[in-house]
Amino acid sequence: MEIKHTTEDFMKIAIAEARKGMNKGNRPFGSVIVKDGTVVAKAHSMGFSHHDVTAHAELSAIRNFSKKAKTHDLKGYTLYATGEPCLMCSGAIAVAKISALVIAANHTDLPISMDLGRKRPGRLSYKEILSEYGLKVNVKRGVLRENVIKLYKEFVKKHA
Repeated sequence: MEIKHTTEDFMKIAIAEARKGMNKGNRPFGSVIVKDGTVVAKAHSMGFSHHDVTAHAELSAIRNFSKKAKTHDLKGYTLYATGEPCLMCSGAIAVAKISALVIAANHTDLPISMDLGRKRPGRLSYKEILSEYGLKVNVKRGVLRENVIKLYKEFVKKHA
């Protein structure tokens, strides 16, 4: 009998990735890419440990899968992200043509020291970036939100 995985199951994998990154001294962000109920890529934030400002979880997952699959077209794939994608990651999601995005926590859920300035007026959101590319991405928000907020707070407490 085939096991049917839920949205929460995939977000738990993304959260485990976020914790893995956090244990290496990075911000607690994780991402998973899924196609037809199968995880095809996963990654965590590696910006601090790799001294690379582009090593965000979403971007790393997209990069890893695209390289392995030898394609940059992820139409039909779902990306699970523990946090709302930043401008850079939103651009990558748009260019990759990812069909669905599942987000645990909004940037407004982040403790203040984790907020990357996206609350300021005039900043583009992931919705605006995807819209600019003319993409109709199915977005689901709030999946295991409280679990992710708890992880963020744990990170801030360790690094205060």
